[in-house]
Amino acid sequence: MENLIKETKQPTVLGSNIVYLTVLILMIGSQIVFSKWLPTTSEGADYYWKLFIMEVVLIGLPPLFYMKIFNMDIREVARFNPIKPVEGFLVVGMAIFGYFVMIAINLVWYWVVSHLGTPTGQQLSNIENLNQYLAATLVIGLVPAVVEEFLFRGLILRGYERFGAKATIVMTGVLFGLLHLQLMSIPSIILIGIIISYVVYRTNSILAGIIYHFVHNGATVFFLYMQNMLIGSPEVAQQLPQDISQLPDDMMTIAFVVWGIIGFLTLIPFIGCVIVLHIYTRDKGQTRSVPLGESRPLSFLEMLPALAAIVIIIVNVIFEILYMTGTINI
Repeated sequence: MENLIKETKQPTVLGSNIVYLTVLILMIGSQIVFSKWLPTTSEGADYYWKLFIMEVVLIGLPPLFYMKIFNMDIREVARFNPIKPVEGFLVVGMAIFGYFVMIAINLVWYWVVSHLGTPTGQQLSNIENLNQYLAATLVIGLVPAVVEEFLFRGLILRGYERFGAKATIVMTGVLFGLLHLQLMSIPSIILIGIIISYVVYRTNSILAGIIYHFVHNGATVFFLYMQNMLIGSPEVAQQLPQDISQLPDDMMTIAFVVWGIIGFLTLIPFIGCVIVLHIYTRDKGQTRSVPLGESRPLSFLEMLPALAAIVIIIVNVIFEILYMTGTINI
């Protein structure tokens, strides 16, 4: 009886997968229902309020409800543990240097995908003043960092621990990348998901994941804001590419050379931060002890929700490819 009680207070593989599938369905459903209410490109405070509400409701509430229904210790399950200043410094370094590495990876992936058609990147609202910058930093930077980390590194990372540390880190990162539902960014976001899962595991704190996630997203917001400020004209800024998928063909070669160099140079300190963090946290990374009830062989039913989610994502990607190639017009 004691083991059974302990088991109900920890996420299971089945429970984690059900929550993941639920979030995916809510996200896709919201895109259909709110396509007119929240367009892909929108402006002003209304855009940020709607994005904030959707992020919290669609991604944040399902794992919270799951933990509360099964009477879990949210602080323990989600690893709300403090981290040391050195760990935080190293995670920030990884996020900053890793940001430029991911841009280089995105360029390579763009070249691959461009053979199928014209890739479409994520469209962000223009950031034309300080108030919009602060709003974007909160809604695009901080809120997803907290909410998405709570789902993936708080719930799913813990629920998947029966697979062992390495498999859990990779599987959680893959699910994280796939949930973003965008062909152009899937490889880099999967890598980011694996890296964040790693730092959370090594530091035994979700705060490390929130820091990394926030720095990465915040860098995107910052560079978009600086681009608009340097240009000085919102009308001109609107016509410039917001991501590499919008670069003209004659600029791609230059972008490859420049970002290839930047990616290589930033990869070196990134790896350095990873090595130092790994050494510094050598006695800290840990997974929970798996109860007797979870030690049995994994059943197909337990993975079925995740497999269903992956099938839905694959179908979504296929439709995106068909749209890129001009086969369909949505």
